Amino acid sequence: MSDSKIASRYALSLYDKASEDGVLESVAADIQNLNEITVANKDFIKFLNSPLITRETKKNTLSKIFSSFNKETVNLFSLMADKSRENLIGFMGTEFTKIYNKNHGITQALVTSAAPLDAKSLAQVEQYVKTNTGANSVQITTKVDASLVGGITIMFDGKIYDSSIASQINKLKSELNIA
Repeated sequence: MSDSKIASRYALSLYDKASEDGVLESVAADIQNLNEITVANKDFIKFLNSPLITRETKKNTLSKIFSSFNKETVNLFSLMADKSRENLIGFMGTEFTKIYNKNHGITQALVTSAAPLDAKSLAQVEQYVKTNTGANSVQITTKVDASLVGGITIMFDGKIYDSSIASQINKLKSELNIA
């Protein structure tokens, strides 16, 4: 079984258990913090993946690092360490977020523009994504990439809307080469 399927099963189990126990929002906040840690701290991932560190050391370290987390979250981390699946904790966090967002009508969108966008433009992007996905809420992450020259790209739900000048120039170049 692939790592993503295994991580997804752990995430679904945590989601179901947290929902059943009425602590879903607390666990979702824990997982959001976990996701931020795994993105910002590559040493944490190295720690989880290291074959030189014993399972017991990893388990104890995880319980200390995440002592402020909900007991359900910490219990899952402990279980994953017991099953030698601690290397999947980061993937599990990503999968949990996908499950949570799907069940709560939240869509994540990555907006890349040549220059920072103002609030009005972001509101228009949010409305565009809501209209195309039926989402209740949109979490927008912005990125500035001067190579776009102008315009924007929006990535959400596996789709890409690209109105950048750079892509229009590339399209025009390819059409002229064909002609």
